[in-house]
Amino acid sequence: MKKLFVKCCASVGRCCTTLNMQRWLLSGILLIHSTLHAQVGDVQGHIEQVVEAASQLEDADVNLEMLYETLAGYAVDPLDINAATDNELMQLHVLNEFQLASLRDYMAKYGNLFTPYELQYVHGISQEQMMIMLPFVATGSWVQRQDLSLRQMLLDGQHQVLMRVRQQLEQQQGYKPIADSLLQLNPNARYLGNPPSYYVRYRYTYRDNVQWGVTMESDAGEQFIQQGKGFDYYSAHVQLSNIGMVKTLVVGDYYAQFGQGLALWQGGNFGKSSDALSVAKRGMGVRAYTGADENNYFRGVAAAIRVKKLTASTFFSYKNIDGNIDSLDQFSTLQTTGLHRTVRELEGKDAVSEIVAGGNVSYSFSKLRLGLTGVWHKFGGSYEKDVKPYNMYELNKSENVNLGADLRWYVKKFHIFSEFGMSHNAAKAILAGCLVDVATPLQLAVLYRSYDKDYQAYYSNGFSDGGKTSNEEGFYIGMNAYPSKKVKVSVYFDAYYFPWLKYKANAPSKGYDCLMQLDYYPQQFCRMYLRVKYDSKEENFDDLRFPTKVIDEVRKVTARYNVDYRLMDGLMCQTRAEASYFKAGTFSPENGFLVFQDVRYSFPVVHPLSLTLRYAMFNTDSYNTRIYAYENDVLYAFSVPSYYGNGARWYANVHWSPHAKVELWVRMAQTYYFDRSAIGSGLTKIESNHQTDVKVQVRVKL
Repeated sequence: MKKLFVKCCASVGRCCTTLNMQRWLLSGILLIHSTLHAQVGDVQGHIEQVVEAASQLEDADVNLEMLYETLAGYAVDPLDINAATDNELMQLHVLNEFQLASLRDYMAKYGNLFTPYELQYVHGISQEQMMIMLPFVATGSWVQRQDLSLRQMLLDGQHQVLMRVRQQLEQQQGYKPIADSLLQLNPNARYLGNPPSYYVRYRYTYRDNVQWGVTMESDAGEQFIQQGKGFDYYSAHVQLSNIGMVKTLVVGDYYAQFGQGLALWQGGNFGKSSDALSVAKRGMGVRAYTGADENNYFRGVAAAIRVKKLTASTFFSYKNIDGNIDSLDQFSTLQTTGLHRTVRELEGKDAVSEIVAGGNVSYSFSKLRLGLTGVWHKFGGSYEKDVKPYNMYELNKSENVNLGADLRWYVKKFHIFSEFGMSHNAAKAILAGCLVDVATPLQLAVLYRSYDKDYQAYYSNGFSDGGKTSNEEGFYIGMNAYPSKKVKVSVYFDAYYFPWLKYKANAPSKGYDCLMQLDYYPQQFCRMYLRVKYDSKEENFDDLRFPTKVIDEVRKVTARYNVDYRLMDGLMCQTRAEASYFKAGTFSPENGFLVFQDVRYSFPVVHPLSLTLRYAMFNTDSYNTRIYAYENDVLYAFSVPSYYGNGARWYANVHWSPHAKVELWVRMAQTYYFDRSAIGSGLTKIESNHQTDVKVQVRVKL
């Protein structure tokens, strides 16, 4: 009855031409929306589902915090489907390219959507996908937006303050007292700070037009206010968006994404996933940076101007990054951990200056989009890397220039995408792919990449298996099939070749991997899937028959069964069993398994209260058969531990909102090992068989 009424309202809306009729229709739709609100998919659950999928990509560089920020931002300030760009809709990570094109065709034929529930009647978009999108989208095309005023932008927005404290309860070696005489002999024998880590952020937002904020962080072991040092990391930004011709203007910290990532791409790379069609990138251009990664961002000013179908972006950045200084004007290593806990780590903090400047110009035709990107990058001082045979072609100088030309072309049921990149040394990188809508239940993806072994682009992030946009040639083919409304099958196969040496491979090597996932939706609030992944690579091994290391095959197989289901209103459960198999050369095979049970309950009280519990058991022969599993955490924080060895792990996460403008999170997690009496090594060593973490977080909306 619900679906029929929504469909009728949408159909009547197509015929309504008078303002009174449209108002009547709008009232009916709003009534439906308020009546069915309780059945909308769980916002937090969807965000965690997307982030969990990204966390499984071991070879990809995925900025989980930035991904979480994007989705959480849309949950607070939903996208207007009728006004959103293709890139903005793709950031929800629900629709693929063909579904997005189908939505545009639907709107071209019938006009703007009257309600988000109308999405389920767009060809190719399922009811399950619509339910996932509902918390993040809206339809406000019937409301005439007033011209922005300075007073509105400065006073009518929302302020948020978030504070988090985290501490490991067991004492690590680095925090134990040490005699001054020993500390003078080895100043790196102890951490400079205390065990707690601190995170504070402030944000102001007004619609999608104005945003500014400050982020402050100190990791565990770093000097903090108690030592008179303040926070270890500070970040700030001001961003204006969609004001006249100004698409984006950012002052402060920001990131940039263009093309397919061969010349410039910050903010993470999804790579291969269980959605076989998620291989084509859609960059967001320049956007404010709100994360806590202390190196992978720009600091300065960036702007994007849009004039009809032409968009021009330019940016300039100057900041200091971590590095190991060898002499007065020379450094050999750039550090990316962001940790400054010891004297040695602190000496490398902000030791190297960095200047980056560039821009992008893109022009959109009806079915074709062309883009051109240029980046100039320079380090202060002389960059003299410790050259090994495997890295002799990597960037080893202080200055570099990159150019990239990309295109997107829609031809009936084909979506073609590609980019050509070139670095200062004339080395090339090429990527070309095509998505094909073969039939309603079948879609294909094909991708080819060829990256010269000496292609050098410090902030590149193209599709690859080796984690770098260099020294790789590969071919990928994937398929999404929908045998019925309740079944989805995803399969991909990726074969690759490394023409030069790489880390752990002292000779040219090759490999391939494949994945098959079967998703089944027996009921509206039940989803289960079976995933099997096979990975084969060539790596170095010691062989007593030969004086040097030899190249041999390394195989890893993982199989997972997962089911999410609702037992009653407010009670959601997740059950998972996963096994791993590892075989290296002629060595004996290794095995591992993980099983866990999650329970999430939202209490039906006046002030929202939810509780999430997990108990997991694992047993793996070694680190080679480790298994990763995403865990529910406090807002904007992540936990994706690797389970290895023999033990058990549990965690409890409580989220309580005592007031409409106040939220509180408390999380405790503990791992017990049955096969060891100590955990870690060096300064992180714990003289215990268990490890316990506690987090407390508060968010206040003003």
